[in-house]
Amino acid sequence: MGENLPQMLKTLVIATLFLAANAHATPQEAERIRRSYKLSAETWALKYQLATSPAAKQTLVTSRPDPAEAAKELWSNIAPSLKEDWTIPYAAYFLDLTRNLTVTNAENVTSAAFTAERGRVLAIFTENHLKKPGIAPFCIALADSGAPKSLSLLEKIITENPDKPTQGVAALCASMLLKSLGDAPEVMKKRLTYLRTAIIQASDQIIGGTSVADIATDELYVIRYLSKGRIAPDLSGTDVARRVIRLSDLKGKIVILLFWDAKSAETDKIIGLTNQLAMKYDGKPVAILGITPEAQVRIRALQADGSIKWNNIIDPTDKLAAEYKVASRPAVLVLNEKGAIEYSGLPGSFVELTVDALLTGDAAGK
Repeated sequence: MGENLPQMLKTLVIATLFLAANAHATPQEAERIRRSYKLSAETWALKYQLATSPAAKQTLVTSRPDPAEAAKELWSNIAPSLKEDWTIPYAAYFLDLTRNLTVTNAENVTSAAFTAERGRVLAIFTENHLKKPGIAPFCIALADSGAPKSLSLLEKIITENPDKPTQGVAALCASMLLKSLGDAPEVMKKRLTYLRTAIIQASDQIIGGTSVADIATDELYVIRYLSKGRIAPDLSGTDVARRVIRLSDLKGKIVILLFWDAKSAETDKIIGLTNQLAMKYDGKPVAILGITPEAQVRIRALQADGSIKWNNIIDPTDKLAAEYKVASRPAVLVLNEKGAIEYSGLPGSFVELTVDALLTGDAAGK
């Protein structure tokens, strides 16, 4: 017995450490983390909306709740238990929370944050949860995540998951992901097939307060009116000088149409990228037009001091965003000189590449 005592103590210590490491790995703790961050983010957004001066708003910008900290706390809770069913909605929330987060290293190189953790979530999900019911939240997170494997995983869920509503939600998400692949006939055919599946099998499922049927209807509208090659619907509104701005008045120019707001953790980055475009295309037949629900006084001040170098239509009730079926911001459309859509998606290098190609085409044509 005495000879086995050290081994027994070692086993006891390991077991104790394991239990301590997993002491907080519970759905209750994960829910607390999610609710706490959501409440702080909503409170911050309300304070920002009610702030009456540019200085007050700027002060609030520096105190915005940090999604990276919430993601770290959530990850420490769910990571040991990712194979368990209770983690599915929280793993989905983790993907959503971290999808646009970046890190900058000592050499000032920026890259996506939480890449290893996100990869582990996808790997464990594929191995353990693909065929289970109740994974609709994960389907939605996959569609929003931008991960290269998202489309193939969603298509596996459509064909392998036995739950019809889950198949329908996955089909809707797959159709939305296919937007990024362009408007080739075979892609459009697949999108329409998936939308049909979504309506038949999951029309009454609710996503973010909206039914799958309503979301699918919006997607059909996008295919019909807001796909590449379509003439963008006209829109109009007032800018910070209370001038009426109409999209149709910009025909003859390449238009970068940016739907944005200050609620995203990446807002400063989006403003910086768009300012770079404004400076690059200054003096060229390119117009940048923002659509934002932000307060007029705030945007006027930012445009006046040069912090924002492009004009904005103030859309306080999100009427224009609704007309363009903008589900989340930021969102960008690039229109050619005739007002036809050449690109739709997120801000970034594809916007610049599209504009450059259109400018080169003009030069070649002349």
